[in-house]
Amino acid sequence: MKGFNISKYSKPFILVAFVLILTALRPTTFPTVGNIANVLWSVSVIGIMVCGTIFVFLVGGIDLSIATLCGFSAVVVVEVIHFFGDTTLGVLAGVIAAICVGAMAGCVHGFIITTFNIPAFLVTFASQSVFLGLSMVITNNKIVSCTAPAAFTAIGAMKVFGFPLPIYFMLVIAIASWYVLRKTEFGRYIYAVGGNATASEISGINVKKSTILCYVFSGITTAIGGIVLASMTQQAAAATGSGYTNDVITAGVIGGVSLLGGVGTVPGAIFGAVLMGLLNNGLNLMSVPSTHAGLVKGLVIIIAVGFDAMQHRDQSRKRAGFRLFKKKAA
Repeated sequence: MKGFNISKYSKPFILVAFVLILTALRPTTFPTVGNIANVLWSVSVIGIMVCGTIFVFLVGGIDLSIATLCGFSAVVVVEVIHFFGDTTLGVLAGVIAAICVGAMAGCVHGFIITTFNIPAFLVTFASQSVFLGLSMVITNNKIVSCTAPAAFTAIGAMKVFGFPLPIYFMLVIAIASWYVLRKTEFGRYIYAVGGNATASEISGINVKKSTILCYVFSGITTAIGGIVLASMTQQAAAATGSGYTNDVITAGVIGGVSLLGGVGTVPGAIFGAVLMGLLNNGLNLMSVPSTHAGLVKGLVIIIAVGFDAMQHRDQSRKRAGFRLFKKKAA
């Protein structure tokens, strides 16, 4: 046990602690396959989107248009399905159209930010109004239902081995994002750009291209989140993605992703999303009044972020000690 550092295992420790506490408090309702599936299903959209948005965070950017782009993507997929007469072909066309919209939105964000050196929060803050306006115009500011065909509703409701498809979508996208960030040269470029963009440029990294691609990936995952959400609710409206910007950013921060860039992992971001789901589920099972829910959530988030801060502090000290050792040795 010598040298054991609990902060290194803070995320799994917190999740296990949460599960044990909720199991002890609600032994008949919490530790069931159905309830766990429901928790994961409820955070799947957040998990899907944060797997792409983390790329933006890692290069030191931010995307405030997540919620309205999610809603716009939902509107696009539903309207295209209706245009094709609520057919399976319409579902395929709608999904492709929505993903293309997300990719284009991300490309425009990245291009404007890198070409004109405009702060990311200003660009995405403005574009969120554009996406909201487009959604309102297309839907005439009304809710557009979509209960057919079965191929569309299955995206958000169909179960495989007792778990809804959105959970599998989240896992697949998370694995893909993790692989890109940890196992590819492009992933190393992203961390380098977030750590020091100027030094990265000098070392030969195409900072502009890397940044644009990060926003494109964020737009794609946001669009996928919108598609899944539209299928879950079987409808689309301008307000479909309302609140998801805060949820995605919160999940990332809880998971140890730095909004200053260069620090964060996909497993950490997924941890943040799942922790939020467990917290909401636990509060509901224990019938905690909504007047107290905010207080409890705030305290738990502070504790989770505190554990993660301990981990980063210990890692920083180790790196500083290693550099000092090398300096003395020299």
